Amino acid sequence: MTGFHQIERSYPDQTVTDCFRVVRKLDSLEDGEGNCYDWYEIDRHYRFTDKTGPVAQQLVESTAALEDALCEYDELAGTRIGEIEDAMCEQDDANDARISAVEDAICEIDSIISTITTEGGTN
Repeated sequence: MTGFHQIERSYPDQTVTDCFRVVRKLDSLEDGEGNCYDWYEIDRHYRFTDKTGPVAQQLVESTAALEDALCEYDELAGTRIGEIEDAMCEQDDANDARISAVEDAICEIDSIISTITTEGGTN
């Protein structure tokens, strides 16, 4: 086993990648349980640690929470706009009734003035 090698280990909060070159095998031993252990001389070792996995997951979770909040806000805004439109329609109806009452009063005043003018004449 010589040459360049790469070992990648994943943990919940990061992924660690070790890259190295095996120069030569130094020793090999077996323990009492039958496990074999090998020792190597290595050089040009470097380690890369990638911690973007949790950040990406946080970004996904934050984005989902923001989308949920925007949907709730949109529903509330839609409901509120509907309430405002209903109130404006009610106000328009009330205004129409008031305008109609004012027009009726003006007609009555005109009628009274016409009656006074034709009956009593001018002074």
